[in-house]
Amino acid sequence: MDNKRRLVRLDTGDFLEVHTLNEVGRVCSAKSRNFSLMGVCFSCQNEWQKGQVLLIDYFIPDELDSVRIKMVVVWSEFIGPEVGYFCGGEILDVEEAKQEKFSNYYFKKLQDRFFK
Repeated sequence: MDNKRRLVRLDTGDFLEVHTLNEVGRVCSAKSRNFSLMGVCFSCQNEWQKGQVLLIDYFIPDELDSVRIKMVVVWSEFIGPEVGYFCGGEILDVEEAKQEKFSNYYFKKLQDRFFK
């Protein structure tokens, strides 16, 4: 099987708020399933369309605020009534002032996974 991912995806269960660009005021609570510096997979009750651009507030544990991520939906699949949909996407942009915070969180998760 050909794995196109260039970075390790790390399993998480972090809280997210998902906003759409074209619908003012539409916010969905979600839970991250895994992430890398290039993509995010999350579960929520809303279905998202391939190609749709979302703004995600990614709440990093132990931080007082979130990191805003712009993501394009690559796939969305209904899992079941309790979980809702799994959605995967490619990160287009990370809030400039918090890029270091997001990358530090990723590298800390890598250390926890491989060096402990």
